[in-house]
Amino acid sequence: MKRYLNLLLLLTPALFAQASAPDIPFDVADVIKMPPDLYLGEVAGVAVNSKGHIFVYTRTGGAESSSIMDGRAAQLFEFGPDGTFIKEIGKNLYSKAWAHAVRIDRQDNIWIVDNGSDEIVKLSPDYKVKLILGRRNEAVGERMRLPPVPPRTPPPPPRPGYFNEPTDVAWDPQGNIFISDGYQNSSVHKFDKDGNIVKMVGRERGSGPLQFSSPHAIAVDNKGFVYVADRSNGRIQVLDNDLNYVREIKYEPSFPAGYVANIPDFGRRSDGRYTTLWPNTLCITPGQTQYIYVNDMFPGEVSKFTLDGKLVGQFGSSGRKLGQFGWIHSLACVSENEVLTGELLNWRVQKFTLHPGKAQSVSTSSR
Repeated sequence: MKRYLNLLLLLTPALFAQASAPDIPFDVADVIKMPPDLYLGEVAGVAVNSKGHIFVYTRTGGAESSSIMDGRAAQLFEFGPDGTFIKEIGKNLYSKAWAHAVRIDRQDNIWIVDNGSDEIVKLSPDYKVKLILGRRNEAVGERMRLPPVPPRTPPPPPRPGYFNEPTDVAWDPQGNIFISDGYQNSSVHKFDKDGNIVKMVGRERGSGPLQFSSPHAIAVDNKGFVYVADRSNGRIQVLDNDLNYVREIKYEPSFPAGYVANIPDFGRRSDGRYTTLWPNTLCITPGQTQYIYVNDMFPGEVSKFTLDGKLVGQFGSSGRKLGQFGWIHSLACVSENEVLTGELLNWRVQKFTLHPGKAQSVSTSSR
């Protein structure tokens, strides 16, 4: 028996290294300051530009906006580095229907991903529309109320450059655009910097190489490798710049004793355990040495990995207090030790300053 155990340890060193990764101490602040009578809803996306300005794409349900999705609405807000409200961006922007992500590229362009309108829109730093990818369904279809689709009907086959509930966007150093698509499609698209389709992978939902099931987020490292949060397959698929399969990162979050979910019956399986929904979203830090931050929905942690998939730490827990999470939907990697999170249940953005290597402690502030 001992011989077999030694062989198992030799073949799977990463599995056992993951179990001993330390909790990362942090300071945390609730940074966003909204003006009177204006509120965040579910924070679907958060991003930071080179000036430290914070951008939040949120599901607000504002009555003044029209939408193809039962009166729901999305709003994009900009805040200063200290969280002071600056403005709402694109109040009547046609693509805004159901917020999913906002990202900022190296030139400080603002990209919003909307899975209600099936569009990704690039705005310049001065808020002008510069590029539109995808197309929103015509409103006449909503007015006519086409017959309902029978349950379990598969979505139509994916088409290059045409989305069906896209989820995220990322870029390589050359400006090529990568999109995860998403809830109905199970595909990844590559466009050149001018928006011309180059390649699409993922023709049908599956669990093999270059197959995806709810590709929920995407990021690109300095060398142009593409990291796809293949959520329902419980893995990060790593692709090369031409969207060829390279490898995958797998991880199973552990649950603390006495764990209670924010909504106890949501995500619980028939055996009483929870579907972790890892990896839900991810971001890659800037700089020469890069790390991946990625979250699970259950038990509600953010984990830090090296690019080759070694878990080096984690922080946070499920809950409603500062430093806890109610369904993280967005991560912004400002630096290795500064991460912003956006939550669906707690309607907020938290700024985490991490202190790896220090004794475990938590300092919180609300401002």
